[in-house]
Amino acid sequence: MTGRSVEVDILDVVGGGRGLARVGRDVWLVSGALPGERVEAVVERRRAGVVEARCVRSTGPPHPTRLDHPCPRSDRCGGCDWSHVDAERGARLKSAVAAGAARTHPGAAARLAAAPVLQSSANYRLRARLHWDPESRQLGFYAARSRTVADIDGCRVISPRLAAAVEPIAEALAASCRGAVDLEWIEDLDGTTAVAAIRPASQSASRLDTRWVPTPESLRRVVDGFHVLDRSGRPTGGWGQTSVQMRLPLVLEVPVGAFFQGNRHLVPWLFARVAACVGTDPRPAFDLHAGVGFLAAAARWASDRELTIVEPNRVAAEAALRNLPGADVRVGRTAEEWSSTLDGFPRDACVLLDPPRSGCSPQLRRAVADLGARTVVMLSCDPATWARDVTFFEDHGFVLVDVELVDLFPHTHHVEVLSVLEHR
Repeated sequence: MTGRSVEVDILDVVGGGRGLARVGRDVWLVSGALPGERVEAVVERRRAGVVEARCVRSTGPPHPTRLDHPCPRSDRCGGCDWSHVDAERGARLKSAVAAGAARTHPGAAARLAAAPVLQSSANYRLRARLHWDPESRQLGFYAARSRTVADIDGCRVISPRLAAAVEPIAEALAASCRGAVDLEWIEDLDGTTAVAAIRPASQSASRLDTRWVPTPESLRRVVDGFHVLDRSGRPTGGWGQTSVQMRLPLVLEVPVGAFFQGNRHLVPWLFARVAACVGTDPRPAFDLHAGVGFLAAAARWASDRELTIVEPNRVAAEAALRNLPGADVRVGRTAEEWSSTLDGFPRDACVLLDPPRSGCSPQLRRAVADLGARTVVMLSCDPATWARDVTFFEDHGFVLVDVELVDLFPHTHHVEVLSVLEHR
């Protein structure tokens, strides 16, 4: 059946961003298809009554958000799975995807379906991870479901500065770098400063030769620093700057390779919105997935308050120490480790959560509920795990008072969920 072409009618868009169709008793999940369309789909795999397929072309009227001219690299590059969707007109589709991902928790799914969506324009990435293949001399994203590096010339999601830097960096790596590596890129909000680094790719050796770093002369005016990172993200060699400054109401230092929200257009809005969610009451705040201290900085900007910051990555935690003088920063600790030593939160505490895609661990959910937090402000990158976590908190005395979707990743089906819960 693999490779067979079939025309199907797309009924809906579901979690994962694919179009839903039904053919006989089989459920079809069709990438690149949108609700209401009739498309020609090529079967890629079949398992237990579920057929995974790829849209080849629309054979009927297209969905109103479908682009007439999608990214020409979309058939090879895996960087975006919604390159066929207009980033602005398609924002409401993300509500449907989020609700579909949360369908096992109907109450939370209904809130997501009705939530407002903050849109973003294209060329948004101020942080990116590209891949270098020394054999093909290609620098770009992986092709979908492969380790083949795709050409990203004309990419609509990377920043103008990175787009201009790809070719000279690839030429410099071709002259110096003998192995497959990942390239980390970070720039400030207006693109005036940029830093790059190579780090071990998942299939490569754990240590890289510092001689693989291109010379400053080869990348003059392309980047302001270039380094080798070990697997922990610490620079072990290179030249120039190792970090950039994000000039928000509180200036944040962000080292190359450290996590930071990657949408240049929406980061300032998100900072101000988190500050508003925390409020001006100077109650203590606990940032339990802190990174370099983005959420905690927003809380401090809203009001001078006691801050406790927990971050397992030492490079990011050390940056948080510099970004937020006077904060109690637990360097190298996980939220679970730290909460296991805590007797309780202060009565009016606000807990800030920015969990990974897997969501909050059962241990952390129990700790936040049992240790007496008053408010939880949570920024979640996966609607399914957000729904699970929110449902748990609601079952333990919290009320969901606000939820909104933030389109930090246009041209993909991904969306962030920003929510506020209060213990009543």
